[in-house]
Amino acid sequence: MSWLLPSALGVAAAGAIVVVALHFIARSKPVAESLPTARFVPVRPVHARTRSIALTDILLLLARIAAVLVLGVAIAGPMVSRRGRVARIVIVDRSRAVANFSEVRDSTRRIASASDVVVTFDSSARAANLSALDSLQATKAQGSLSAAIAAATRAAVRASTDADSLELVLVSPLVREEIDEATSKLRTAWPGRIRLVPVAAVASPSSKPRVEIRSDANDPIAAGLSLMGVVAPRGSVRLVRTAPTHDDSLWASGDGHVLVHWPARDNVAGWTRRASIDAIGAVSANGATVVARFPRLWQIEGDAIARWSDGEPAATERAVGGGCLRDVGILMDEASDLALRAPFRRLAAELIGPCGGALATVPIDSATRASLAGGPSLAAATDVRDRTIESSPWTPWLLALAALLLIGELALRRSQRAVA
Repeated sequence: MSWLLPSALGVAAAGAIVVVALHFIARSKPVAESLPTARFVPVRPVHARTRSIALTDILLLLARIAAVLVLGVAIAGPMVSRRGRVARIVIVDRSRAVANFSEVRDSTRRIASASDVVVTFDSSARAANLSALDSLQATKAQGSLSAAIAAATRAAVRASTDADSLELVLVSPLVREEIDEATSKLRTAWPGRIRLVPVAAVASPSSKPRVEIRSDANDPIAAGLSLMGVVAPRGSVRLVRTAPTHDDSLWASGDGHVLVHWPARDNVAGWTRRASIDAIGAVSANGATVVARFPRLWQIEGDAIARWSDGEPAATERAVGGGCLRDVGILMDEASDLALRAPFRRLAAELIGPCGGALATVPIDSATRASLAGGPSLAAATDVRDRTIESSPWTPWLLALAALLLIGELALRRSQRAVA
């Protein structure tokens, strides 16, 4: 048994001692008697009233002590967990790094039972039932172990109220692209081990993407991509420098297709213009940065894949069927040679990469794997519980019992007065 507020037990014990002390020093009010004349005083032994420290009204004392102690126990909040029970949270990877989601399902079913908590993740994480795995598929989004561990920790807080120990199990390809700067901090905050169950990872593409371009003659972006050796009559990436058509949208919904809408001029964009048009000095995508003076004309909706130097989105991505649509609001001067330089090629490589960004399904190294797994011990439920939001199921019943004891104490006092 554990307590939500153990200090309340000490306060209750001190209160019980005070009740006993007051019971001993309390004096009853003398009975009022008329003073007779001396001649009528009967001849008998003289009796004087004195204070007594003899223990009287034991039943009343016990009722008061019991009421104080029960009230203290109710405030302390007793928590009774089933001894030896281990609550298991299974983290299931359904990101683009998974080669075969059927393998993930089979591995999860071998580990998890109906009472276990299942958390699925790609770029975000969410709780799911074990039976719901049949309807789930791997997504095109990049996985985030940080989001997965954070969601599993929240699930563990809820599961800790009915368990002694907690175990995290991670079913994942364990690849490098799913680890970011927050992962190690979130892992350190988890007080126990994580059991790692590796599954096969999808192979990283060994060739460059093939990009088909629809643009005007002498377009600087087309020239820069030609230097990268990625331009082809047909490919999985379509770069549209004019207004996209309905056929472009249909094509973008194909499996693995990437439609990049990168307007060459303001009049072909069709986006919402900024309330105040300005210029900025740099744009960056996944560490690839180009420093130059760029005009900012539009507000673009979607998940940011490139940002201006002040953090505002410069290019966004939206999922469309099995592919995605990218809007790139980086307007370049046609007379500039910026598109022919190496920084632009690194930026362009990010903008024409696969949906969700370039794959980096290289397995994590042994040191990172050992750090992720942690020590041999399970997490204690008491180390995970959030006492600020937890409540004891026994508290209402104990408060009701304390109220009954106080009512009984009042009835005892009234009965004693009636006898007196």
